Amino acid sequence: MTTNTHTFLKEGFFVKKFKKVLALSLAAAMGLSLVACNGDANTTTSASGGDDTTAADDQSTDEQKPSGGGDFYIYVWNDEFPKLMANYMPGFTANSDMTGGTMEDGTNIHFVTNESKDMKYQTELDKALQGGSPVDMFLVEADYATKYTSAEAGVAMDVKDVGLTDDDLANMYSYAKNVVTDTNGVTRGVSWQATPGFFAYRKDIAQEVLGVSDSADVQAKISNWDDFTAVAKQMKDKGYYMVSDYAEGSRNFNAKRSTPWVKDNVVSVPKEVDEWTDMAKSWSDNGYMHGGSVFAGDGEWGADMKEDGKAFGYFACTWYLNFSMKPQVTADPTSEDYKWGVCQGPSAWYWGGTWICASATCTNTQLAYDIMYSMTCDVDIMKEIASKELNFANNKKAMEEFAKEFTGNETFDWLDFGEDNYFSMCVEFADAIEVDVNMMTQYDQIIETYQNYANEYFAGSIDKETMLDNFYTEVTEKYQELSRPE
Repeated sequence: MTTNTHTFLKEGFFVKKFKKVLALSLAAAMGLSLVACNGDANTTTSASGGDDTTAADDQSTDEQKPSGGGDFYIYVWNDEFPKLMANYMPGFTANSDMTGGTMEDGTNIHFVTNESKDMKYQTELDKALQGGSPVDMFLVEADYATKYTSAEAGVAMDVKDVGLTDDDLANMYSYAKNVVTDTNGVTRGVSWQATPGFFAYRKDIAQEVLGVSDSADVQAKISNWDDFTAVAKQMKDKGYYMVSDYAEGSRNFNAKRSTPWVKDNVVSVPKEVDEWTDMAKSWSDNGYMHGGSVFAGDGEWGADMKEDGKAFGYFACTWYLNFSMKPQVTADPTSEDYKWGVCQGPSAWYWGGTWICASATCTNTQLAYDIMYSMTCDVDIMKEIASKELNFANNKKAMEEFAKEFTGNETFDWLDFGEDNYFSMCVEFADAIEVDVNMMTQYDQIIETYQNYANEYFAGSIDKETMLDNFYTEVTEKYQELSRPE
């Protein structure tokens, strides 16, 4: 079992707890009585909890269902969040298999895991939220967050009802709040990570072709799409591709969309995404784009990251460096010049991210508050996650402080930031992101379906009209409440 005790004495955690105890004491003095409810529910899941222990001596205010024994179910799609809780959540002892664990007050936490593939996670979560099984907290991704955080959905609590305050949320990047804020301005989730996008490039190729390699110098040459395409021609003339897979750049344009993917149950490709399609098709036709599928480690995408790869760069983001690029790059290159750097690229954007939501049927909002506050608002814990996980945290104060302390890390030994500070750059990248909540829908994952058909179009196997027809057909068959544009 893994016990996390090294952060339990954080001042912020106990200050918050003290306020709640004080509130209870005052209420008792006035003759008020509080009824404690726990979330002990009978259910069958693939997750198992920790050992039974005594209830906590800490109580909560009358606005919150108190902590202390019982079961608490968190829906996840992999072990990333369970591991983060095991390492950083105060008072949590995780099971060795990361299927759950126990809080100090005796509450048994169960991580109910369903993989994201083929929408299994959403399918199982939907069943549970409809009363099939208990759900206290659940995670969502940006592409479908609105499905669960809209006011109409009614399945995620206002984080202020959980106990978080405006001061708690003040350090979060605005775009990361907007992703889970409904059209009434109610925020229904919080994230421990911010995921600003950028352009990751080969420094040795930059020096060879452009005569520069530092971030600021490369950025000056690709700061808009016209310049980016001009540099692509230079790369081709020297025997390189500008980018690798067929999806490169799509999320930059998707982040700037001025119309939603779905409105009034009609699905329609945003004009910005259509602009990307035409531009990327020209990249492919002119030999600026290598081709293949994103995340295909055994295809062009993976091969181009190697020392003998021919792609200048990739549109990446904070999590992409560690989880996607690091396993693919050449670990022991023959040349010391084989290094990667990052710069903003032609536009500000973001890619993905994970948000924590408290279910409307949460049986223990005190514990939900403790998890949300500790894992997203506590500055010291956020800095610790940044230091040990190289996760760019969704906390401005933490990241601005950590950027001053960051001097590099062996995890990034294949990168070469020169005089640049990676975390300082990410602060700038994240500050530049804008998200319009009116452009978000519960169907935003369909961009991946669009990318798949765009791949075929770029490869020349279908024309654009067929690409669009195939896209609309698949989407409307999958979501039968939707129709294609007339």
